[in-house]
Amino acid sequence: VDMYAPSLWDGGVGDFATQAERDYLFDSRDFDTTYEQTIFSASMTGDVYQLEGGPVLLGLGFEYRKDEITSMPDAVAKDGLFFGYFSDGGAVGDRDSKEVFFELEAPLLSGKPIAKELIMNVSARLTDDEIYGTNTTESVKIGWRPVNSLLIRATYGTAFRAPNLRELYLLNQTGFNSVYDPCVTPTEAYGGGTIGEDEDQYDPALDPREPETIAICASQGVPADFQNGGIDVYSVELGAGGSLTLDPETSESWTAGFAWEQEFSNEFDFGVSSTYYEVEIEDTIIEPSSGYIIYDCYSDENQSSAYCSRITRGDDLLLSFIDQGFVNRDNENGRGVDVNLSFADQFTIMDRPIELTVDISANKQIERSIRDLDDAGLEDYSDFAEEWGFPQWKANSTIRFEYEKWRLQLRTNYIAAQDQDPLQVDGFNDIYGTNPNASTADTCLGAATGVLCRDVGFADDYMVHALSVSYREDNWEVSLGASNVTNEAPPLVDGSEVSSINNAPIGYGYN
Repeated sequence: VDMYAPSLWDGGVGDFATQAERDYLFDSRDFDTTYEQTIFSASMTGDVYQLEGGPVLLGLGFEYRKDEITSMPDAVAKDGLFFGYFSDGGAVGDRDSKEVFFELEAPLLSGKPIAKELIMNVSARLTDDEIYGTNTTESVKIGWRPVNSLLIRATYGTAFRAPNLRELYLLNQTGFNSVYDPCVTPTEAYGGGTIGEDEDQYDPALDPREPETIAICASQGVPADFQNGGIDVYSVELGAGGSLTLDPETSESWTAGFAWEQEFSNEFDFGVSSTYYEVEIEDTIIEPSSGYIIYDCYSDENQSSAYCSRITRGDDLLLSFIDQGFVNRDNENGRGVDVNLSFADQFTIMDRPIELTVDISANKQIERSIRDLDDAGLEDYSDFAEEWGFPQWKANSTIRFEYEKWRLQLRTNYIAAQDQDPLQVDGFNDIYGTNPNASTADTCLGAATGVLCRDVGFADDYMVHALSVSYREDNWEVSLGASNVTNEAPPLVDGSEVSSINNAPIGYGYN
């Protein structure tokens, strides 16, 4: 390749002298992938018995499924010839499974004084997987109407998911990417000067890192004053691939709730419903990114992250390899309450009938936790309820007025306060309330020392409104609207604490 060819420098954006040079430098990264699935299924349904409340319905079925994958990379992909891309070995493998299942629904009672309706639904499935053996899942649902306007309901169920072909048979992928190393001492710890100058000494009081981060680095042999020339982002080898040692995902869940609709007036409609739920997932299969592994390891307050074992450092103490392969997360839990309200009425203004509809739905997050065990069996537990992405309350409402072909609608979205550390009592200090060097936090009241400082990783309640008006004909409609009509600005946060652009949170329901 002639890097001095005049064509490279003419016109600001040049080109190589010959097509042969271009073909030598540029190529495509290609895969030839075939995924084949064969399914045979049979089922039958019908009435099997007659109860006082009605017929008992039964369904039976059988299913056979075979999955095959053959994904072959070309030389460019297999050998990782493109800069910034992994070497990718593709995936080759197959698996078959057989299932039998049934579902039974029985109206146990009907038309009784305290049971206008009582229905039970029971179902179960037996799965025989070629790799993971025999597993069962089941579900029970009950609906009871003591009066016509009130439904009391409850459910219980389990689920099972074996790893898919990619999670099992993905061949090793390796490559390099830029990774942030929390163990490299920030320049602030040297007074903000140039690291390496004789007069600059490491000052622990100026180190903005959390104490648990420094302690985890020390446990890996990296001292608190590890300089690396001030370079904390550098290229690290990453690896990923499938694993035949993965366990299948299993879950257990149950719900309880009610739905009530008023029946004492025909003038308007009103209903309210609520459901409490609990979901527990065991052995969730995840493919952690390098960023997630780094964050979970070095930000763990308990210093027991299971992901630290996926990080390898060389003799120079720098990151040398991070394993991003599929792994089972030990446990995930979610608990909460859903609430729904609906109202509809018609009223008259200046002899014109106006239809009013109001819908409100809300969710209260009680628990959203994960638990991992490290190689020594130590538990790493984190509950994210009320933290970023999991506010205590989220709600939205829609108020709609309709007259003939016109419609006016107001939609409101509400997000409760979020905080990196919602259990903090005093509201100040750093996010963990443990760093004695609170003067390094980002916000202070009064003097820049002591407990009146903390990192800006929190946000107050946030509510936005969207207003629209529309006119419709039989085959066309025109609408005019505006979102955030009150021009409510999102909260401002510290980008080093919460993912943000120009100090405005990214996602989390704010955009």
